[in-house]
Amino acid sequence: MTTSPAAGRPAPPPSTAKEVPDKGKWAVKPLNDGKSAYALPTEWKSGALHHKISKERLSSIAEQLAPAWNAKDSRLQGAARTFWNLCWAVAGESVAQAVAMAGHGGSPNPHRLLWNLPLMVSLGPQSPANDPGMNFDPDTEPVPGGAGTRRMDAVSIALKELETAWLTAADADGGRGVYDAALWTTLHRHLQTAHIAAERIQRGERVLYPPLREQWVYDATTKQNLRKGLTPFPTPEQGLRLFAGARSNAPSIAAYAASGAAAATATVRAAVGGRQVTLRLTAAEENVHHVCVRHTLTFFDFTDASRPRPVNTFWPDVRTFADTTALAAALLPGIGRSCLLELDRTLGNVAEAADWLDEVLEISNADVDGRLVFYNVQFTEVNGTDAAPAVEAVIESFAPDGSDGPGFTRGDLDLIAGRL
Repeated sequence: MTTSPAAGRPAPPPSTAKEVPDKGKWAVKPLNDGKSAYALPTEWKSGALHHKISKERLSSIAEQLAPAWNAKDSRLQGAARTFWNLCWAVAGESVAQAVAMAGHGGSPNPHRLLWNLPLMVSLGPQSPANDPGMNFDPDTEPVPGGAGTRRMDAVSIALKELETAWLTAADADGGRGVYDAALWTTLHRHLQTAHIAAERIQRGERVLYPPLREQWVYDATTKQNLRKGLTPFPTPEQGLRLFAGARSNAPSIAAYAASGAAAATATVRAAVGGRQVTLRLTAAEENVHHVCVRHTLTFFDFTDASRPRPVNTFWPDVRTFADTTALAAALLPGIGRSCLLELDRTLGNVAEAADWLDEVLEISNADVDGRLVFYNVQFTEVNGTDAAPAVEAVIESFAPDGSDGPGFTRGDLDLIAGRL
């Protein structure tokens, strides 16, 4: 399938990107209609498109495209135009033309073009249980002979490199950003690598690339779908050995089950929707106990039938309550920073900071100082002034969401429980 929307012709100039399209109606018709070209599992319903690089982060790139396109610096202008022309070609003819038609006067909106690149999305089920928020959401595959370990596919590796290059540039110069020619050249190189990898995938005349069913888990008990991500999935036999080894001479932690005493705290600060927010995040002993009985090999409660997720992941080296408390203390600052980023994304524009009260963030794939983590945080108090709110929050759970710990489906855990 050719991806050139107009062979040999450069892309039309991007619009100013001041108008951000409705995120709820982001897909142009050729992309949205492309879901019907594949037979999907019943539990996926009509399917959904999941961005590998989030729309928010793609939009931050889009905002810089027009200034760079019109830059007086010829090197900067040339590098940005080369990147934009590649985006236009990678989109493919039907998508590129649909984006142009949706723009004012045929001027393509860069937000919409980047959001609609077919290689940027993955076809999967509706409303998966693990929402990554703004975090990178890769396609993954088993490592051959890797005993359940997983890796990103070639397209996702290149797109992750693109996102990392962009975030590094955006954070440079004290957060003001450095969007020079070298950056646009780097983005072009990574997008070109992703495109070459994507074109090795057979899709015939279809707009979308085929769904990767293997990377999804469906749980008939909760009716939830979940993406495996980079979590390793040992066999039940391997899991039996892991659990048996970890549970030998395990101490009792029952005394902490209902304790509201603080086990770990962290305070972080950041701008959220123009407000200067101070967040104090607390893990009570009962929250640490919850992590122990849901996400450690040593203390996992096999008798709890109320587990809400199709897959449980485990911190493999946590053997005592003190170990889990120390892990909470290490992770809380990074989780707090992630919380403020997500709060800015989801609720930064609310009229009053007091409206954040009782909100819950349940986020997957959060990069916490180099670790991928799932967390669940609830905001319990909003004090201070509206311009500088002081927010209290409790972390209800945290678990590995990458290669730091193994994952087991509900069925695998039931098999292991019967043999322990």
